[in-house]
Amino acid sequence: MKLMVVDDEPIILNGIIRMIEKAHTPFIEIIGAADGIDAMYKLTSFQPDLILTDIHMPEMDGLTLIKEIQSLNLCSRFVILTGYGDFAYARQALRHQVIDYLLKPINKEELINVLNQIGRSIQDEQKQISEYDLLLLKEHILFNTQFDDLPFKPEQLQSLFPHPYTTIIVIQATNHIPLLTTECLSGIGTACIFQKLYTFQSRFLQQIIIITNSVHVPTNEDLQLACGELFGTEIKQDIGICIGVSIRKNDNERIRDLYIEAMAAMLFNRYFSSSTITIYKPESEYIHQNFDKLIKYIERSIDEQLSIEQIEKDVHSILPHFPSNTVSTNKLRKQFLICISVYLQSVGLTPEAIWGEHAASKLFSSNNTSHADIHISEIIAQLIQHIRTSNHHHPNMHTIDKIVAFVEQNYKLDLSLDAVADHVQMHPNYISMLFRKEMGLTFLHYLHTFRLTKAKQIMQDNPEWPINTIAEQVGYENPRHFFKVFKKFENITPGQFRLENHSF
Repeated sequence: MKLMVVDDEPIILNGIIRMIEKAHTPFIEIIGAADGIDAMYKLTSFQPDLILTDIHMPEMDGLTLIKEIQSLNLCSRFVILTGYGDFAYARQALRHQVIDYLLKPINKEELINVLNQIGRSIQDEQKQISEYDLLLLKEHILFNTQFDDLPFKPEQLQSLFPHPYTTIIVIQATNHIPLLTTECLSGIGTACIFQKLYTFQSRFLQQIIIITNSVHVPTNEDLQLACGELFGTEIKQDIGICIGVSIRKNDNERIRDLYIEAMAAMLFNRYFSSSTITIYKPESEYIHQNFDKLIKYIERSIDEQLSIEQIEKDVHSILPHFPSNTVSTNKLRKQFLICISVYLQSVGLTPEAIWGEHAASKLFSSNNTSHADIHISEIIAQLIQHIRTSNHHHPNMHTIDKIVAFVEQNYKLDLSLDAVADHVQMHPNYISMLFRKEMGLTFLHYLHTFRLTKAKQIMQDNPEWPINTIAEQVGYENPRHFFKVFKKFENITPGQFRLENHSF
């Protein structure tokens, strides 16, 4: 953690810094500033977790410094140093969310106790922030919610994935095997090389998603060991699970590609491989290009009600990498069927749901020839017909109205796409698609906009309410999350909005 100490008396400043360094507090990086002006200059390159500042200083006093720093969002935690005659000033500072104040001359034990307490509080908050960022990452990876609709940027994932290589493991149960418990998930990876490891589940997709971060590329043995720990057994082909893996050097802007690759590898494992774990090999696949084309075409065909005849005319231009429609053992046909499977997974369906278990098994068999006459255009047409039929039971605007009413009644709760999907009994990806089509924005964008409208109204009606209280009132448990969302969607901070509104 980082600490800045501000005092215009060099002897006191250096003494405080030495005192803290010898005490081994959570604050490892410590710099000093000679006064408020010097502090503002150093804050351009040093972002502290806490600022310890004197009150009486030339040029810019401590309270003015705190106000300036808060307005620029350079730091949110402050402890002030004050003399016996400055209690009134100290009380005024406490109104500006200063955490504590210390009397001069500084008592070493009291100083260290305060720093340790604040350090523990920061660690707890950082853990909450990481958990929140992981929930947002889940929205992005599973439901393709774009970073523009989330209150964080790809580069902010650096704290979650600080090491060079990121791996995503997708595990799917077959034969009606239930998903693993949270306790099982928490034990994975203890004997492996993963420096960072995160897990979450998708009830709709019946998947376990494991994201790991490591210094070196994990070997096949590492992956076998990790999954063996998860299931408490040696991984065997007949235990009813399919596992797919994708690994690459860190590129946070393309982290969802890792998930698509891992899911493709898992489905290849399920339908075309005898291996227990399949690792995606980018040099031999074209999954991203084909998958994107497939999704765009399916969505367009549903919207425009394209006929089967038109689909047959379109198929060659839409999927140019799959020219061999009639060779069931052809590698290109396998790639196409994997794209189909990935798409079905992303909308909560399976080949078995559309073609039936027996027909799907034959259609997706690696060495079957009896379905060689089923052209790709027929497969797409059957898939589109099934989706049209299932979507027919959910009139768009009626569904949107139902979701909007649910948000308006429950916006103060910890709402997520999963929670809304549970309420309306629809797949999260379908809800996202519906919002984009009917309202021109994603569900999360709508939720944030609704909450911020409520927050702005509260600030206008209750100008003395603390920002923390307002954040909780509109559904943000952590004030920092509220601040990030407000700044992203309103282009100003909550404090700046309040000042501008008050001036009128």
